[in-house]
Amino acid sequence: MRILMFGAGVIGTVYGFALAQAGVDVTHYVRPGKKQTLEKGISMRLLDGRLKPPQEVSAHYQLKLVETLSPADGYDFYIVSVRHYQLGSVLPILKESLGGAEVLFFNGNWAGFDLIDQFLPREKYLWGFPVAGGGYSVEGVLNAALLDEVRLGEVDGQVTPRVDQLRGVFEQAHLKVDIQQNIEHWLWVHFAINSGVIGAAFKAGGAAQLLNSVPRLHDAILAGREALAVCKARGVDVMGFEDAKSFYQPAWLGAMAIWLMMKTNAPARKIMETHTAVDELQEIYRDVLKTGQALHIAMPHYLALQDYVEHPRVQV
Repeated sequence: MRILMFGAGVIGTVYGFALAQAGVDVTHYVRPGKKQTLEKGISMRLLDGRLKPPQEVSAHYQLKLVETLSPADGYDFYIVSVRHYQLGSVLPILKESLGGAEVLFFNGNWAGFDLIDQFLPREKYLWGFPVAGGGYSVEGVLNAALLDEVRLGEVDGQVTPRVDQLRGVFEQAHLKVDIQQNIEHWLWVHFAINSGVIGAAFKAGGAAQLLNSVPRLHDAILAGREALAVCKARGVDVMGFEDAKSFYQPAWLGAMAIWLMMKTNAPARKIMETHTAVDELQEIYRDVLKTGQALHIAMPHYLALQDYVEHPRVQV
């Protein structure tokens, strides 16, 4: 199996490292001029949730790098993980370079698949979602966390041979695969939940401050509940997704449940605390709000967080 990681961002690097460790042939495509800066590899501190209990490991990842792509390259899959609002900029490159390869899009989605369908037929792509994150220290070390699971799904919900292929690749790297029957709706629910938590984190002054406070997590529950109402208005059976259920408990119970979970799940906590791309977090919040307003959804708790999102007091 030959995998092309589209880029060498946090997600691409963490999963490229995990797959390469497991013996998968992984190459990273980077923009022209970037290869020289990465030729010595990437040092990382990875809180690895695949280990029981999770342990922080220090590693050096020597990436295989290319700056050009061709339909004749012979990759089996491209794994593409970009910020959701940057997807349109990479689709023309994918269209021209894929050849016989197929694409696993591996990031959030709120807009659906129409834009992708303008560039690629659905038999050329499927969707997944990583459970990892991190950021770089001032010394250039990647400080990241990885949980032991990923999501996968075909747009039509079928378990196809390529889903099985990718499941085998991830399992080879000791990553459990949760196959979703409706990956689009799962992505929307996850996006909506995140948007409410993001707004509350901006208000709290950061992810750590949010996760340490049950009252601040109460804000996240109320805002997340209203964001999930937007999903309902889009036709999603919200209660069919386990992650959404805590948002429909009494808000204080839901807040306490998240507080307790984040006390015991160190990788999940680290993922949240090291995600500091303010512009991306703002766009997630704005996208859900824009859709909610277009659908005339009442979102008073969500809206109460808007000023904190638009005028951050600190870097989240």
